[in-house]
Amino acid sequence: MKKLNILAAGIFLLPAITAVASPQNDHYPQYVEEGNRALDGEKYDLAIEYYNSAIDDNSDCWQAYVGLGNCYYYQKKYKESLKNYEKALKMDPDNSELIKFVQFLRAKVGTSTVPAPTPTVVSQALPSGLPALPPPGSTLPPPK
Repeated sequence: MKKLNILAAGIFLLPAITAVASPQNDHYPQYVEEGNRALDGEKYDLAIEYYNSAIDDNSDCWQAYVGLGNCYYYQKKYKESLKNYEKALKMDPDNSELIKFVQFLRAKVGTSTVPAPTPTVVSQALPSGLPALPPPGSTLPPPK
């Protein structure tokens, strides 16, 4: 009887142990979307938390790295921004618009010289729902 109780307890606990052992990688789209909303509201620290949660959930989520890059860009932390855009570019190497913006940021932080991309080019590098980055030297638009 005692062995039966232990076996029954093991059967009931197995799904719980399996759920803990194998992470659910299905929330990252929601984290990215919430990060986009926070970014749109200029709540950069909150957006960074959401994008990091998306990356924790799915380390291949290049959109989250672009979102982090956008947050750091708006905060004028260009080296940190560049680091995240470069990570996104490694995951999406054929994104020509992202390539141009990475080259622009490399020039801005002093690692190469490249002309600045036009604002329309920057917006095409962003995932759906993210605002376009302002041209260098301009101010952010007022909150909505």
